[in-house]
Amino acid sequence: MTKISVLLCTRNRAQSLARTLQTLLALPQGARFTYDVLVVDNASRDETRAVVSELQRAHAHLQYVFEPQPGLSFARNTAVRNSTGELLAFTDDDVLVTENWLSELHREFAADAQLQMLSGRVLLARPELAPVAYVDDPDRLIVRYPNVGEPVMGANMIVRRRLFEEIGLFDVRLGAGRFFAGGEDTELVYRALKAGHYMLYAPNVLVYHDHDRVTEAQARHLEYSYGKSYSAYLFKHILRGDGYAARALYWSSLGLLKRLKNRADESEAVWLRRRAHVRGVLVGLLTAPLVMGWSKE
Repeated sequence: MTKISVLLCTRNRAQSLARTLQTLLALPQGARFTYDVLVVDNASRDETRAVVSELQRAHAHLQYVFEPQPGLSFARNTAVRNSTGELLAFTDDDVLVTENWLSELHREFAADAQLQMLSGRVLLARPELAPVAYVDDPDRLIVRYPNVGEPVMGANMIVRRRLFEEIGLFDVRLGAGRFFAGGEDTELVYRALKAGHYMLYAPNVLVYHDHDRVTEAQARHLEYSYGKSYSAYLFKHILRGDGYAARALYWSSLGLLKRLKNRADESEAVWLRRRAHVRGVLVGLLTAPLVMGWSKE
């Protein structure tokens, strides 16, 4: 019997968290797996603790841990340390899982004993949401080193526990709540690929992202953050002698600049989001050498 731990980190989003937990706790235990849900409260100041406490009365498999250090990677590392499952399924506090989410991810891992990482499909929950923070590719894909930038989102990412024992935890300099507000999931996958593992992108492992970004300003800010963290995670590996990371950063940055200059048929909104991403990449290039060089983590 396989044990799955669903790891959900949250900060000051009690209302959204309640909706997410309702979809998670409605999932049945499987014939070949059991699951629990671990909420890591990342120093919230709202009603997060009360929301979890109320649900715990009816759901013994719901657990709560408080992490006082702000930052998504700190919270995710705390989640890994306090979990007990063989499979660790990461999702976010604004995600609505589908009814067969656990059964599908379990089926994928049960079919491949060598599989260490899986990234699933992430669709937008409402049409009015800005078209960011989603992965809608309908085709299965095996990702191997030296691929960079393939579909992976921490909102729907599953990792075998033993992989963390081999390559380490999330880099706390990356992720929401830090200057480089993203990229901690992609950097973890990149480390695993460099260690010789592969990642499966499985669109049948599906969730819906009900993020609250509805304006173009919010979408551009997120793209800016993505750009910064992209530079940072690649620069980390460049500083450790990774020639492929250096080439990837050079050619991808050059490609982004060319596409920005040659706008083609892109809409104004798409072009502005791309410009924000490029600005983030450039800011990352200026700041990552200082931040990412102080530790061998």
